[in-house]
Parts: sequence; C-alpha cells; structure tokens
Amino acid sequence: MKESLLVGSKTRAALKAHGVNVGGDSLDALNEVVHWYIDQAAKRAAANRRKTVRGHDFIIFDAETAAEPPAPAAAEEGEAETADASSDSAASPVADAGEEVEEAADEAPSPTW
Repeated sequence: MKESLLVGSKTRAALKAHGVNVGGDSLDALNEVVHWYIDQAAKRAAANRRKTVRGHDFIIFDAETAAEPPAPAAAEEGEAETADASSDSAASPVADAGEEVEEAADEAPSPTW
C-alpha cells in the first residue's frame, strides 16, 4: 500500500456531507486514485519539458489515449459488475468538432474505471 496522501477524517466528513456512508476500503481506493493523478500530472509536465506541475496537468482531456486510473479492488464479484455498468454512462471529456477546448476544460472529467 502506498503512503496515504489524504486526511482521513476530513475525507470521511466530505463524503458524509453528501449523505453517504464510508466503507473501510474507500480511503485506500481514493488514495490510489490520487497517486495515479499525481503520476499523470508529473508525466505531462515532463513531456512538456517542465519541472513545475501546474493545475492543468491534472486534467485529462483525451480519455482514449490517457492511461486508466487504478480500479479499486472490489470486495465481492457483484460490486465489480455494478461498477462496470455505472461507468458506461459517464460523459466523455473530449470536445466535439467545432466546440471550444475551453468548454471541455470547465468540467472536470469523470474518471472511468
């Protein structure tokens, strides 16, 4: 397991503010996603010959060419099937032809895994 980058009590409180319960493995899974985003941002900065990671380095515009974030390990097989079915309805962050790229940047992409 990687070092936790989250403040557990604050993350739980933020989730509870949405009226949901927090499973025992949820913080570990979210921590993996945070590590993945950091890795992707560092790679993007390096690819642009920068040593400074900027805010826009965390936004993945092209979901087809970007690496997938790590999928949280499902405790039961039924949970994995439910997660796969819900990911099909996620909107694509890729702008259509003729649309401004800035419009796509206004919305944070929904990670699909």
